[in-house]
Amino acid sequence: MEDPDLQSLQLIQQGDEQGLVDLMNSHRDAIFRFTFRFVYNEEDAAELTEATFLKVYQNAARFRPRAKVRTWIFTIAGNLCRDFLRKQRKRKGDISLQTPLGNEPGFTLLDQLSDRATIPDQEAASQEKLQRIESAIDLLPHKLKLPFVYCILEGHSYDECAEIIRSTRKTVETRIYRARKTLQRELQNS
Repeated sequence: MEDPDLQSLQLIQQGDEQGLVDLMNSHRDAIFRFTFRFVYNEEDAAELTEATFLKVYQNAARFRPRAKVRTWIFTIAGNLCRDFLRKQRKRKGDISLQTPLGNEPGFTLLDQLSDRATIPDQEAASQEKLQRIESAIDLLPHKLKLPFVYCILEGHSYDECAEIIRSTRKTVETRIYRARKTLQRELQNS
């Protein structure tokens, strides 16, 4: 099956900026959601999304069709997120400003992340839970966070994630399992 984005990338390689416009129209929203799940800040996510497409444009000549163009774009976004978070942690002395709060068992990670709509008198409690979950995700090491965010939160396939991290499906499954266990421990201890 031919990659639908390959033609757009070939346009970029030929110096036609319309190829970049086409790729941005196709993938900008997905890249923004993906980066937002890493940084939890719209402005930073927007900058990372822009930086991703800038890198796509700058490195188009180096692309080799071993994987889909979409996979390559997500690889770039994941690497930019990793680098961004490293810089942030260095500035903060490796301590996140979003530390987990309190101890409340009885809610699942996916329930809280997928159902942000609450009744008004529960809004503050739900917001606190969501902040604890986001903080716990933020504390995951990059090698666990990328597969968790990409597959579980964004709903992409394990096989596509394996291409992005240049590994096997089994590695992706293992890392997601470890991420879930780490999050479970972190949220039980908070």
